[in-house]
Amino acid sequence: MLEAFYATERGSLEDATINGSFDLHPELVWIDLIAPSQEEQQWILDAYERNLPTLKSLEDISSSARFYRDDDGILHISTYFLTKNKNFQSDREQEDLENTLAATVHTVAFLLDKTQLITLRGEKLVAFRAFRARARRNDYSIDYKDPVWILLGLLESKLDELSDILEDTHKYLEEYSAEVLNDHHREQILDLDDMITRLAHQEDMLGKAQLCLTDLRRVLSFLSRPRALGSHIYDPDIREMSEDVRSLLEHNTFLFQKLKFLLDITTGFANTEMNETFKRFSILPSMLAPPMLVASIYGMNTEVLPFSHGSTSFWIVITLVLTFLIGPTIYFRWKKWI
Repeated sequence: MLEAFYATERGSLEDATINGSFDLHPELVWIDLIAPSQEEQQWILDAYERNLPTLKSLEDISSSARFYRDDDGILHISTYFLTKNKNFQSDREQEDLENTLAATVHTVAFLLDKTQLITLRGEKLVAFRAFRARARRNDYSIDYKDPVWILLGLLESKLDELSDILEDTHKYLEEYSAEVLNDHHREQILDLDDMITRLAHQEDMLGKAQLCLTDLRRVLSFLSRPRALGSHIYDPDIREMSEDVRSLLEHNTFLFQKLKFLLDITTGFANTEMNETFKRFSILPSMLAPPMLVASIYGMNTEVLPFSHGSTSFWIVITLVLTFLIGPTIYFRWKKWI
């Protein structure tokens, strides 16, 4: 899919209709490629004489080559975007592996020159959709004729999405705390194994958020270099985003610590529950041993046994067996062992 945008007189972005390379004129300030076909890549090559990287090469690129300016003066940036999976299911029997992940990391490539920004990605992303809606309204009167503002706007939208993901995770952990620390609710309703699995998914999402935030910090550090963008007018916005990234990284660290605490508590409860089960199984032989001993003694083929003769001997033996069974049961209940 290929989408293109041009800047209006008031600086906002508007969609352009693209039916071929002949529609890709220099006035287009942003070209957004989503899993482009061979034909669409050829359009870019014919119109702008640019070879685009493949989606696979974006995943394999090394960290040291993610930000650079080539000999033609084009700025190349590859960065991570995190998206939550709306169809997420923690069911371990779920056949669709993709839906067992709470969030997915996608690599997006930016190719920036003085008049145009080209973005390349493999999936539709929420951050891009949010930015397009904001750029069409242009509430802050930003001049998107300068493609650098489009780049910074997309990075800001990425930052907003990461902030929302961390906020949602925080809310989930607060609700989880209330559930797991409620003794009655935990024992009667909750499946501790399932809760541990859900915490593991939250830990995975926080790890991916940490990766994306660290990557964004590196991008902003690269853009803040004197020759990266060729002007200092972008510095205040870059510094503001860098400060937001620092705050989110600290918040992410706090959530990691909170999650580890809850995971330790849940694991402790699971171990306690297992120990209680073992204790009940170990008490059961102790309860059954005395009556079984009495029954086995009176089952011996000998004449010398008390109460073994007479019309009431059967009931006397039954009374002894029940006494030795009920007595330990009452004692164990009094000690709250069962």
